[in-house]
Amino acid sequence: MRTGGKFTTDTIIWSADVSKQEIMEVIEAGALPEGTVIKLDRLFFESESKDFIDWCENKGYPVFCDAKIIEIPVKSIAIASTYLVHSPFMLNIMAGAISNMDFERDDALKLFAEACNAATTRSCVVTVLTSKTELTCMHEFGMDPIKQVLRYVSLAHNAGITDIVCSPKEAAAIRANPDFDDMMINTPGVRLLDSSKDDQARVTTPGQALKNGANRLVIGRDLIRGEGDIVERVAKNYTRILEDIGIEA
Repeated sequence: MRTGGKFTTDTIIWSADVSKQEIMEVIEAGALPEGTVIKLDRLFFESESKDFIDWCENKGYPVFCDAKIIEIPVKSIAIASTYLVHSPFMLNIMAGAISNMDFERDDALKLFAEACNAATTRSCVVTVLTSKTELTCMHEFGMDPIKQVLRYVSLAHNAGITDIVCSPKEAAAIRANPDFDDMMINTPGVRLLDSSKDDQARVTTPGQALKNGANRLVIGRDLIRGEGDIVERVAKNYTRILEDIGIEA
C-alpha cells in the first residue's frame, strides 16, 4: 500500500465546482491527464443522470461523490444507497454523529463501508473540515484538530473504511501511526504559495501535503484561477501544481 508522497495520475482530485459543460470541455481537451479523479458534490449527483457519471468514467476520469452524508445512523445507509447506484469511485460520509462504536453489530460506519465495498466504491470518512481553525476545534471538540482527526481515523479504521479526508496538516500525524498504513489520505486545503486561502484555515502547498503523507490532493480553486478559457486555465494551473510537487509537466 502506498503511504503517500508518490505521484500518480489519481493523486490529483479536481473539486469541479463548475458547470457540466465546463467539466466536459476540460476532459475532452485533455487539460487534466486520464486518471485524474473528478469530485462532484451531492447537488450535482442529484441533478444529473447516471449517463454523465458513466461518461466521465468511460473517458478515464473516476468520479468521487462528495455527498458528505450526515444523518442519524438508521437513515445514513439508505441515503448512501441513492448515490451508490452510480457506482462512483469514492463516496464520503461525515465521521461525527454516525458511529455508535459497536463494530460487532450495527455500527453505521461499518455498514457504510460494507455497502460501498459491495458497490466497488471506496468508502471515505470526512474528519474535521479544513475550514475550521484550531480555535474553532478547541471550542467544538475540546481538543486540537490533530487529536480529533486521529480519533475519527481510529473509528474509521475499526469500521473498515478505506479512505479518510483531513487537512494536509494532520496527514503526518496519521502516517506516524503504522496501524493506519492501509488507509488512504485525501487532503483538501491545498494551496500554492501565492494563492489565497479563501475559506480554508488549515492549508499547505501540494508538495508539502505529499511529504506529510497524503495520497490524493483535493484541489478546486487553484486549478481554475485566472482569466480566460477554462481549458487553458486548468492546463496552466495543473503545470504549476506539478512544479510545486517537483515534477516536470
